[in-house]
Amino acid sequence: MPEEKIVLIEDVGEVLFKKNRRFKRLSVRIAPKKGVWVNVPYGITYKDAISFAKQNKAWIITNKVKTARKENKQTLFTPEITFRTHFHQLKLSPSEVNNYSAKLLNGVLEVIYPLTTSIQNGDLQTFIQNSITETLRREANHYLPIRIKELATYCGFSYKSVQIKNTKSRWGSCTHDNKINLNLHLMRLSHELCDMVILHELCHTKVKNHSNDFYELLALHCSELTRKRKEIKNYSTTIY
Repeated sequence: MPEEKIVLIEDVGEVLFKKNRRFKRLSVRIAPKKGVWVNVPYGITYKDAISFAKQNKAWIITNKVKTARKENKQTLFTPEITFRTHFHQLKLSPSEVNNYSAKLLNGVLEVIYPLTTSIQNGDLQTFIQNSITETLRREANHYLPIRIKELATYCGFSYKSVQIKNTKSRWGSCTHDNKINLNLHLMRLSHELCDMVILHELCHTKVKNHSNDFYELLALHCSELTRKRKEIKNYSTTIY
């Protein structure tokens, strides 16, 4: 069984030390909403692990600041927030229940949680995020393969395959052999911006770079390209 120990380190705060047989080396980890922790392999004492963390104090402090910035950019989902996917509206419902649950019905993604649980509770926010991700995945797997086939047929493109992924930095990509990847977060965009991304990747089946020839080809198939390229900059592939 994994072992854990919390230690207060000066200038850093609480650090969680976790021992597990799976860990191959001593390492420091930081993540939004999870804080700072150290993976400690068996065979290394807590004393040595704490010393290791103190030796890396400067790195920890710097990256705690970066992580805090990421946390501040993350969406806090509350009952008052308006959040939509292509086909569903998020609804948060505090109720007289003991556990979290989620259901999709009539265009609504409803997340139900106990009345006694604060909406800012980290576990609840993670559950909401996971529910949204699963909804986006279901929508994307249903909609995007159909839509890319429609646009490819209409515009005269061909591609080898399409995969739906939850990537952190790209709306889509196209490999050298015309395998296309599309981000499930496209289901948060308007239909016209979603189409622009799909057309962008389809154009890469003919032009493998971002040259003038590429953008001329994309503009041929995607109207108001300048406006749409500017508009999509207001969105991020990550919202939590």
